[in-house]
Amino acid sequence: MLTPTEIRELIEREARALLLDADNDAAAADDSEDLTELGFNSLTLAQLLIELEMQLGVDPFEDGVSITDMRTIGDLAQAYTVALGAEPATASAGA
Repeated sequence: MLTPTEIRELIEREARALLLDADNDAAAADDSEDLTELGFNSLTLAQLLIELEMQLGVDPFEDGVSITDMRTIGDLAQAYTVALGAEPATASAGA
């Protein structure tokens, strides 16, 4: 089972690769930096989520987590960490 740190690192790596493939100089550097500031738009975010679902084998948005709540790499890491059972859900994770 992946640790929360490994999940975050995977998300950062995939985000960086996707943004570089899109000829964007931005790179995911910080859990709190807004995804739009990193260079994500709705299409690149969808591409990232597809890649993460393929690699991690889980869709965290099936259990009531709203995709519109995903503002940062840290938000994504938390959603995937909970979905993979690597960390207990917080009170806000299912709200």
